[in-house]
Amino acid sequence: MFSRLTHYTAAHRFLLDAVAKEAELADPVAVCPDQYQWPLVKAARKGRAIALDGVLVHDWSPGSRRANPGLVLGARLYELEGVRFVVVQFAVDHYMDDAGLSFLAVTRRDYRRLYRLALKYHKSGETWSEPPILSEAQSAKLWKNTIGYLESDNLERIKRYGGRARRGVLLTGPPGNGKTMACRWIWEACLKRRWEYRLVTAAAFRDSLRGCDAEEKVRKLFTVQRRGVIFFDDMDLALRDRDKVNETDDQSVFLTALDGIQIKEGVAYVFTTNCPLDLIDRAFKRPGRIDLALNFQPPSAELRRRLFERWHSDLRAGLDVETAVDSTQGYSFAEIEELRNLLILRYADAGEWDWTWALEQFAENRDDLALRHRRSLGFAIPQLAANGWSEEE
Repeated sequence: MFSRLTHYTAAHRFLLDAVAKEAELADPVAVCPDQYQWPLVKAARKGRAIALDGVLVHDWSPGSRRANPGLVLGARLYELEGVRFVVVQFAVDHYMDDAGLSFLAVTRRDYRRLYRLALKYHKSGETWSEPPILSEAQSAKLWKNTIGYLESDNLERIKRYGGRARRGVLLTGPPGNGKTMACRWIWEACLKRRWEYRLVTAAAFRDSLRGCDAEEKVRKLFTVQRRGVIFFDDMDLALRDRDKVNETDDQSVFLTALDGIQIKEGVAYVFTTNCPLDLIDRAFKRPGRIDLALNFQPPSAELRRRLFERWHSDLRAGLDVETAVDSTQGYSFAEIEELRNLLILRYADAGEWDWTWALEQFAENRDDLALRHRRSLGFAIPQLAANGWSEEE
């Protein structure tokens, strides 16, 4: 009797065998390259398309053509520095992980060489954003309780003396004041160290609560197999103070699952929320779940000045920076960045950098939104909105 698993493994073996035969790969090895695939395929020479069991469906999508095999169903041969490999695209079961049906295949002899090439081209293509704009004290606290906490020497001391190999940090405050940029800073530090990371959205959390064994699914959502950081964006959608907002089963499931996670090496949890700290469930805020809370309010004059200093030199030459700093008191980083966009639009249209016009246009554009309740887009939006951040509470 065949189960879904046996069907899945049989499909994987069939694809791997078919690729090995068509591409003449002796003793093939299947690889899931994750973030290494894009730079690897981009650097390689694209070869012929390969039909699998007579099936070949081309993809005419214009996005990322240089690094896209151009196939929905089928395989594509590539060559890079003497190493031949195949990209297989045959994900047909969206209810199971597609790694067994969409993967790279290479001969066992070239497996290590392909891995080294993947590291080489991934590193050469890495670009890092500027560090977030934040006070020295807040920067030090955030780093010490996330990346610094997980560094090997520190983790070794923590374990030796019986401490917890986990840390919880909560970033609070109104939208647009730098929580996203702070998260990106920590996320990029994970990438540089090749640590594991996981981005959990409110939607992913809700999906994990559906069906049977919700607690186990939530536990998996917040578990890393090795040292790393887990980001939970807009966690207030799941957790509110039980005395002010009716407690839900979701809160109980989350807290129970979080306490039941077995830490193999070390993990830092970074939670973000736009709601006031006193609305967060007290049970969640206890030590061991949240160990540090950093509050992000509209930036000070000094932090606003530092943001303006990052603007293009031509733009800054057309402004009185101190006037710009003074006139943006109470503005969020996101709002100041929108002022920059308006300045650029004005320059493209009229050939001048007009700060007064930008302020007036901003006010006019936001008038109809002033009374509306708005939520931030959050850390999990693709490419991570480039905001700064502000001083701690």
